[in-house]
Amino acid sequence: QRVADERGERIGGTVGHQIRFEARASEDTRMLFCTVGILLRRLQGDPTLEGVTHVLVDEIHERDSLADFVLIIVRDLLATSRPDLKVVLMSATLDADVFVGYFQKLAEGGMVVSRIDIPGLAFPVQEHFLEDIVTMTGYTPEQHQQAAAQRDGGGGG
Repeated sequence: QRVADERGERIGGTVGHQIRFEARASEDTRMLFCTVGILLRRLQGDPTLEGVTHVLVDEIHERDSLADFVLIIVRDLLATSRPDLKVVLMSATLDADVFVGYFQKLAEGGMVVSRIDIPGLAFPVQEHFLEDIVTMTGYTPEQHQQAAAQRDGGGGG
């Protein structure tokens, strides 16, 4: 939706999306956002991804069997019938060398395997557990129960 909005278009026009039980795409769709499961289903019916120029896989660091299977198929496509297919793997936390190495054998056949690093901002994250919050706030359950009992007219908690 966001990409369609930024392009000043409605979803289902040149920008579409498809998930398991919902598809908003048309013959005019040129950019389809979908899950790896949908991409695998498409590959079953169209093993060479005819008409597809680019495959972008976002959050590739979330390694699951479907994403790994997509990478196997895409690498095979690049090596055999679709050397023109452009593949982009994206992640904010990715160890890119693992994936560059995976596709590097294709480079021996003349294919270009590139890596682009775009610096981003990392914000510090502090983990706090319940025990930490209790200490930080000075909260004690006994004081809370006594205050509640006084407020409620002396009845039990």
